Amino acid sequence: MLSGTLSIFFALLSLGNAMLYQFNVVSIMGEGYSIGIKYNGNNYAQLTSTVFPLFSGTVNANNIDKYKYVIFDAMSNLIEEESIERTYTSETSKINEVYNRTNKKVTIPELPKPFDPLYKMGSDKLQPLPNNVIYNIYAKCDENVYNVIKNVPFNKKVNKETGKVSLDTNNTPFNCTFNIISPDGVYQRTGVIRAAGYGSRTYKKLSWILKLDKKFMGRKTIKIRGSANDPTLMRERLATQLYIAVGVPVQEGAYTRFYINGDTWGLYNMVDSLNKNWIANYVHGNDKAHVGTTYKLFSSHPTGPYSELKYKGEDHHNYTTYEAKEIDLNDPEANPAEPYSEWKRLIKFTRLYDEWMKKYSNDNSDEAVKALEEFLELESCLRTYAIETLTFAGDNFWLYHGNVALYYNPETNKYQFLSYDFDESFTLEIDDLAPDYLEDCITWNKNVPNFDHYFSKGLLSHPQIKERYDKILGITARKIFNLDVLTPYINANADLIKEDVTWNFDLIDKYNTTYDGKVNHFTYKDFEENIGYGKLPINPAVNYNNVTYGLEEIIQLRSDNCKAYTKDIKDISKYESSSFKLSNNNTIKILFLLQFVLYFLF
Repeated sequence: MLSGTLSIFFALLSLGNAMLYQFNVVSIMGEGYSIGIKYNGNNYAQLTSTVFPLFSGTVNANNIDKYKYVIFDAMSNLIEEESIERTYTSETSKINEVYNRTNKKVTIPELPKPFDPLYKMGSDKLQPLPNNVIYNIYAKCDENVYNVIKNVPFNKKVNKETGKVSLDTNNTPFNCTFNIISPDGVYQRTGVIRAAGYGSRTYKKLSWILKLDKKFMGRKTIKIRGSANDPTLMRERLATQLYIAVGVPVQEGAYTRFYINGDTWGLYNMVDSLNKNWIANYVHGNDKAHVGTTYKLFSSHPTGPYSELKYKGEDHHNYTTYEAKEIDLNDPEANPAEPYSEWKRLIKFTRLYDEWMKKYSNDNSDEAVKALEEFLELESCLRTYAIETLTFAGDNFWLYHGNVALYYNPETNKYQFLSYDFDESFTLEIDDLAPDYLEDCITWNKNVPNFDHYFSKGLLSHPQIKERYDKILGITARKIFNLDVLTPYINANADLIKEDVTWNFDLIDKYNTTYDGKVNHFTYKDFEENIGYGKLPINPAVNYNNVTYGLEEIIQLRSDNCKAYTKDIKDISKYESSSFKLSNNNTIKILFLLQFVLYFLF
């Protein structure tokens, strides 16, 4: 009797010492699986999900020190446990962990900014997403439309006159609910999604555009970019930060794991979209700013036509390689009641540049440059050219006039260029480069067929403009674009994503789609080696893309060659933060006179 009483007493005492342990974990397994806890040896507890793929729950136990997450199938059979062992701390209940991923606190170094800022680069209403975390986005979507899009991302279009078949993008949007999970937050939104891009959708790993009904951290539109051609998964991310470092506004982002319905798509780069909200905040620094009209340039290489920025008269029908976006209905020069008035700003720019070329093409005076700067944000344009030169931007402004928009800024009454989508940077899979492209830092893009680079040649034919481009290039190569600066940035990003690399690459043969898109069977070894100096030779049986140079190898070669190209520029080795400035003899005389007066006064 006494022993039974003592047993009950100690049992109650033990229960009195028990505590509740909270767990939150994101599944990477997709639909049809659940997650549980293995703790204190072989004790198990299943978690539940109310915001998929996040599973949560509590365990009542005397003490939990070490634990692992485990996977159960739909019949609650234990099928897998993660390879890492975790230690419960006071922080565990406050964060959203990820199955088989360690909890990291990675610091991504900020790149130096050697130039004066040109634009606001964000506001209190729209800040860059944190670059040292990996988000998780799950989309529960209309199954019927989604199945059509993932299997047939292009529609075939037949020319009635010639019978020629071409591919047209299938941009049908479909309704979804979105669960967005970060290490410290959960967001639920409704909206639509569609497949994105043209070149990117030729790959089996599709890219996407999300349009949310309610803002997520200041933005309603998010591009989910697949980096399907990149074994490092960071070329586009690095290119983006290089533009930011020289003060050119581009769309930043963060990594995310991405799922639609029962399909796990892998690791993506989620970035902002070039739209009115982004322009208002990044260019103007105010989400309520008056935003002008934007014109996207579309070029078809190698045969053309190209968006050449040439004046072709006042008829908007002559400008078919442009698309008017984010139209400013309050533009006083573009009457909304007048048909096709949205084209006026584009036509005006080409006319202004045509007039400038005719008047100043043989005039190397400062007045020529000043006249150009009356309507063009020249400094921003030259900084863009410098980054594209260093990164071999294979599908952007200088090379093809692609993935770039011309923006009329009503605040300054000037035009500027806004680039986007940098997935072809650092790849060197370009047929149209000059034979000596590695050494050439000024005409590396000269071999594009049927495209005379009318706009850039006109700019750089002026000695003052070319001198400023050369100086920007030389400073960037010395202050930013070199291995001393970029290797820590690359290594930090590699540390952030390395546990997701193999998982992401292995999904390529598991996609539930009939689409015969391009495929790369990259490996973790490819990831590690191509970050440095490793190459991926041509092997069509395994990979669609070959990678001629490792990422750090390109940086070293290009940096060294562009330093050599700019070695004779005066004061190039000194820190230089100023924007475009012309020599001015009157200013020099005034400064000399001021010094003379101060000498006698003091």
